Order: sequence, then C-alpha cells, then structure tokens
Amino acid sequence: LDVSGDGGGAASADVVVALHACGVLSDVALGHACSAGAAFVVCPCCFRSNPHLRVPLPGGGERSAPSADARGMAPEEWLGVDPGAYGDLTGLAEVQGDSGLQREAMHAVCALRAEAVEREWRGRVHHPGARIETSIRTFPVGLSTRNLCLVGRFGG
Repeated sequence: LDVSGDGGGAASADVVVALHACGVLSDVALGHACSAGAAFVVCPCCFRSNPHLRVPLPGGGERSAPSADARGMAPEEWLGVDPGAYGDLTGLAEVQGDSGLQREAMHAVCALRAEAVEREWRGRVHHPGARIETSIRTFPVGLSTRNLCLVGRFGG
C-alpha cells in the first residue's frame, strides 16, 4: 500500500493484506480496502504507532466527513470516537503486566475498526446487493501476543 498520501494505493486491489500493521497503518489499510471494494486481512500491532497517518477515503462515502482532506481523515474520526477516549483505549492495548486488560482493549479497537469498515461500505455500495462480512479472528498467543486479525470479505 502507498501511504504517502498522493492518491496511490489499492485502487484495483482484490485483497489487501497488512501484517504487523502498526497503529494507524491498520486503519490506512482498511481505508484502501474499502475504497477498492477489496477483501482484507489486517493484523494490527503497536496500537499507538503512526498517529500522523490519515485514513484514505476518496470520493463520497458515508464517512467522507467535511474535515477530511485530500490525504484522508483522522483515525478517530474514521472510527467515530472521541480522540481522548481513543488515546486511552490504545494506551490500554499497550499496557504491560495485565494481559486480560490488554486483550480486551485490543479487541475493542478491532471492533471499532470493523464497525468503521461496515459504515464506510454502506456509504459507498459498489453494486446492488453488495454486502460485507467482517470478523475478528485470533491465533495462538504463543505465536504473538498481538494475536488478532481483522478479516473482511465483500460480496453480493
């Protein structure tokens, strides 16, 4: 994916895959998938990283807010959350020493992302009868403590 903000990216992609998608890079990948109507697998990590990135949502989707510029929109706006609350939530996703709390916060961030994808998709239906299925999947924590994947499949 091109995250330079120059309008390049996943315009003709069938699938967007983002592994070790640090922080807002997960949202950037999801924005590209929505724009292209592409399926996706996004494995987020480092939830507080890359706060300078913006979510690319070209052309008139439901979430294309007035404050969105040519580079896209702020991640908190894309997710529909208060910036302070989002900062608290991503901080909890990075907490050390309480894996239960960390896991719940990571799941909550992924759930916000899944909802954002669904809102965006509803606002830019690519063809009649189109739909999206999103899910949050896990893999064994022994492989990584960042063991969540956000998976989306567009169909119709």
